[in-house]
Amino acid sequence: MAARSHIAKWGTSLAVRIPKPIAEQWGVQEGSAIEMVSRGDRLVMRKEKYNLADMLAEITDDNLHPELDTGPPQGNEEW
Repeated sequence: MAARSHIAKWGTSLAVRIPKPIAEQWGVQEGSAIEMVSRGDRLVMRKEKYNLADMLAEITDDNLHPELDTGPPQGNEEW
């Protein structure tokens, strides 16, 4: 599927609108993560795929938050 779009200003950055039919086909919505790669005179966008092992490798003692007490069970939870 092909479509035309225009570059617009968004704050101090530039933005390209993704037409609704392409967004639906691609399965993206507002807030979806994408990766952009410059290839000569082309810009390639693709949905970002997360890798659990890579994300876990980024956890350090400095960015690991402590456990959070949310109070006593409120339903049928088993602790």
